[in-house]
Amino acid sequence: MKTIAFLLAVAVFAGCAHGPATGPTRLKVGERAPVFLLNEMRTDEQIDAGRAFRNNMATVVVIWSMTCPTCREALLECERVYQKYNKQTVLFLGVNFDKENLNGIRAFLKSEGITFPIVWDPRARATRAYRALDYTFSAFVVDRDGQLKLVQYDHPPNLELLLAQSIDRTIAEALKGTAGEKR
Repeated sequence: MKTIAFLLAVAVFAGCAHGPATGPTRLKVGERAPVFLLNEMRTDEQIDAGRAFRNNMATVVVIWSMTCPTCREALLECERVYQKYNKQTVLFLGVNFDKENLNGIRAFLKSEGITFPIVWDPRARATRAYRALDYTFSAFVVDRDGQLKLVQYDHPPNLELLLAQSIDRTIAEALKGTAGEKR
């Protein structure tokens, strides 16, 4: 009986760590990305995700929590990809959904050298819209039309490669569309 209870506890814990088996359906590639209006944590500048999508060839939305040790590594990976594309029209938008410890989050971002914009979502409105509340880390690539090009729940071992490939494809599609418009 103790073994069954232990296995059930492990299964429940594992389900929480890797997302629910049931609940709201995940977003899918090709769907419209939810838009949000939140304040950047360090500057208090209001960030309009819809405008960001329209003004950039690709926008990477990264949803994360400080309670997740792998999220910290994932943010560093995102920062490396951000630095690679920093001079192009690619925007990274981090969304932190912790309810408190804003100063601790800011200190972490500064100490780790995370430079892309991070908005604070203490009511988890954007996080819920992206159906990412049950995950400690999620990443999405959005094109300038607001269409999801990559949907990644949880932190994969090859995050940098996945992001770079999706960003490259999204930029290529945007450039191809721009060339077609000029004809």
